[in-house]
Amino acid sequence: MSYEIIKIVLDANGYEELNPVQKEAVRKGLFEGKNLVVASPTASGKTLIAELAALHTALNRKKKTVYLVPLVALANEKYREFKERYSKLGIRVALSIGDYDSSDPWLREYDLIIASNEKMDSLLRHGIDWMCDIGLIVCDEIHTLDSAERGATLEMVLTKLRMLTRAQMIGLSATIKNVEEIASWMGAEVVRSEWRPVKLYEGVAYDNKIVFSDGKKYALRGEPIEISIAENTLSLNKQGIFFVSTRRIAESLSAKLRESVSRFLRGEEKEQLKRIAEEILNVLERPTEQCKKLYQCVRDGVAFHHAGLVAKQRALIEEWFRRGLIKFIVATPTLAAGINLPAFRVVVRDVKRYYPMTGSAYIPVIEWKQMCGRAGRPAYDEWGEGILVAKNEIEAEEFFERYIEGEPEEIYSRLGFEPVLRTHVLSLISSGTCREMEHLERFFSKTFYAFQYGDTSELLARIDRILAELSEWGFVAMKGSEIKATRIGKRVSELYIDPLTAHTIIAGLKGRKEVCEFALLHLLSRCAEMKPLLHVRQSEVYALEERVAEFEDSLLFRVPEQWDWEYENFLREMKTALLFEAWINEASEEEILENFNVTPGELRGRLEVADWLLYSMQELMLLLKQMEIIKYIRKLRLRVQHGVKEDLLPLVRLRGVGRIRARKLANAGIKSVAKLREVPLATLEFLVGAKTAREIKKQVSR
Repeated sequence: MSYEIIKIVLDANGYEELNPVQKEAVRKGLFEGKNLVVASPTASGKTLIAELAALHTALNRKKKTVYLVPLVALANEKYREFKERYSKLGIRVALSIGDYDSSDPWLREYDLIIASNEKMDSLLRHGIDWMCDIGLIVCDEIHTLDSAERGATLEMVLTKLRMLTRAQMIGLSATIKNVEEIASWMGAEVVRSEWRPVKLYEGVAYDNKIVFSDGKKYALRGEPIEISIAENTLSLNKQGIFFVSTRRIAESLSAKLRESVSRFLRGEEKEQLKRIAEEILNVLERPTEQCKKLYQCVRDGVAFHHAGLVAKQRALIEEWFRRGLIKFIVATPTLAAGINLPAFRVVVRDVKRYYPMTGSAYIPVIEWKQMCGRAGRPAYDEWGEGILVAKNEIEAEEFFERYIEGEPEEIYSRLGFEPVLRTHVLSLISSGTCREMEHLERFFSKTFYAFQYGDTSELLARIDRILAELSEWGFVAMKGSEIKATRIGKRVSELYIDPLTAHTIIAGLKGRKEVCEFALLHLLSRCAEMKPLLHVRQSEVYALEERVAEFEDSLLFRVPEQWDWEYENFLREMKTALLFEAWINEASEEEILENFNVTPGELRGRLEVADWLLYSMQELMLLLKQMEIIKYIRKLRLRVQHGVKEDLLPLVRLRGVGRIRARKLANAGIKSVAKLREVPLATLEFLVGAKTAREIKKQVSR
């Protein structure tokens, strides 16, 4: 039967036989239900190993596969790939990422479930009833156990799944130093290999040349070195990715590359790029300066890529880079940890980065390996090239020693971080996994933290402090050795918010019958999930203090004195709240970028968090039976969702009517659905365009 599965998967991926890494995985017990940790370079076929196991699990064992990924973009990519390859075989593929307040009961009907780590954590908190049907758990990018932001959640999810299921577990990883340690924790066999289908050359660019570790060299035209590298790449008829440290540098380098790249474009390519650039420009209702910069770059075959772009713009850039039309992407490091976007050449221009609390420091070796691992596309290239940029020969020698000849760092548990621990302790209690301190001790003894450090006394001391805090806030009740979540504690865990956030919301709103919208916006900005808060420049302090004086009597918390240590953070909260106020008062994205230095992508990210916090706020007030306050929260939530003043709420409910079109209609005296029914179609077409006008008329006629 395993032979049939291998043939199906090879045919679906367009291969004739298994590669050495995949053969080793089969030999080590892939089809016998053995746990495996596969550590091999990017593009070495790790995902295909997971596909073999998933099909075997579905077709032969009649069980489900849960495929865990660290990023939503990666989840979307895997969902599209697996659905295209295997749905025709009757494999039901599902994607579960958003909405952390749902158990997604429909998932019980699916065979292969792709979920983000956070969504899986949320599903476990909601008590999914198909746990016993899970036969395989795949953890993609398992080395993100070391991630400061996501590592602790992944560790908790894997520990829970190991305790609650008898499923086979497969971890997929780039090459890491202590892979045996991770495998030993998981009770897994190690499949380690340096094989990759396309040979990768690693080198350093300096003094008008690129020198590789094997002695191969390229002569470059001259300074600036980035333009010379781009021209050299294009002369080979290849594409490349530049990795830089900041968004600002990504945008400026893209602009510098435009002229050189444009000279290599053919006439028909320029025509196509112009159409793509216009589509990217018009993703937003009203293009911002950033959109216009991106438009100019894409017309010339270059694009910048960072979290400041909206998702649709990033998707278009990725699609047309894969198709070979966009020749260069200049990206921040987030792209390295995300989707599969290979190129012939990867250039890491900035090997130092600013880290909060520690300042400027060299990036880890494992990050370099992740980035340069994107070089070399199996379907297009005979080899790939990863290049570091050095200022001189001395720095070049250091880069060879540190990155090219150096080993990736060891992976360490991140579970000891107290804010994260607080969330997970409440979740263990509220789900009934742990009902006594002894249960908590037993659970945490099975974590990677305990396996790695042996002594958990410091961790348990933190858990003791957290339990006292949760008890004081009314989220858990402790009676003798028994620990039980209160009704509100269970709801806080289900809402997937930090218990400190829930305590802040309850403390601010408890007993109130009315509240002003700005006080709610400031309350949002105090929540842990809204960090990092906006930076306050010295020149902005006076204007902020004027707004503080305006709202001081309405705010839900005491304003700190100017000499208090909390005052600086309070001003950052105020600025963040003023950003949301500008949005709901219909400031354009261009104005928001200018006044708050927030890009469209970042703005949307903050609006998503604000929406979730307002929903959580509403749910907590419902539980506390504070019905009078809920109408204020609901109205504000609608305004945050649509970015409008209150008078436009009836109009923005209609599909195709965003904040800009709604204001045009209102300015023309059309402020209700009833009025939209009466107004002639020709008038509507003049205001919002023919297509939108017909869509509006269709909706209001119903």
